[in-house]
Amino acid sequence: MKGNKKWLNIVSPVILLIVILVCWELYVAVSGIDARILPAPHVILSKLGERFMRDLSGDFLYTIQVILIGYCISIPSGILLAALCSQSKLVTKAITPVLILMVVIPMLTLVPILQLWYGYVMKVRIIVVICQAVPIICLNTLRGFTKVETAKRELFRSMGAGRFKTFVKLIFPNALPQVFVGLKLGCIFSTIAAMSADLAASNEGLGSRISVYSGMLMTDMAYGTIIVVALIGIVLFMIVAYIEKKVVIWIK
Repeated sequence: MKGNKKWLNIVSPVILLIVILVCWELYVAVSGIDARILPAPHVILSKLGERFMRDLSGDFLYTIQVILIGYCISIPSGILLAALCSQSKLVTKAITPVLILMVVIPMLTLVPILQLWYGYVMKVRIIVVICQAVPIICLNTLRGFTKVETAKRELFRSMGAGRFKTFVKLIFPNALPQVFVGLKLGCIFSTIAAMSADLAASNEGLGSRISVYSGMLMTDMAYGTIIVVALIGIVLFMIVAYIEKKVVIWIK
């Protein structure tokens, strides 16, 4: 039964994707819409396969580098910040609105300011990714740290466990499901932030390619680049979800 459910979870989104692509193909064929506005999926995939190595490989590696560096810095930063803030209810209440504010601020607006400070360098995009990913990781992790049952905390204290030992042995393990929620959202937000930085900087990266291709009416390649960006986010999400299953073993 569990095996059937696992296969159903894999097959059902694939079937839905195939249905969407078929409907897309049929709509383009029947409506006669201009290919510069909406190319057919087979045209997009064909053009992407033909030109990826020549036109996109460099920007792909650049964007991957930005996302991974920013995300890898954001993980310990967000968790450490949440751990420190969780030690005081007053600090938690004070920092939560600030973190929410950072999440909702469009990162696109920060790029021009950061470029005034640092110039047109990769550091700017990495900072944008960090500013976007750290708050979402911290918010979810902080929620996990502060939702551990009081009875369990009191039990540990009655057994002579100090604050550090209680955190390591009780709070952190119990908060792991919520921590991974933050990590999964963090990799998605990192991808979005990298694209925002690319679009604003307009010189390197997949986001800048989308802007260039759209301006040149190369819509098939613009859509193809969007697909590549989506695949980056999906793969990162799946990697984190796989690690979660191996680490948080009590989740069924």
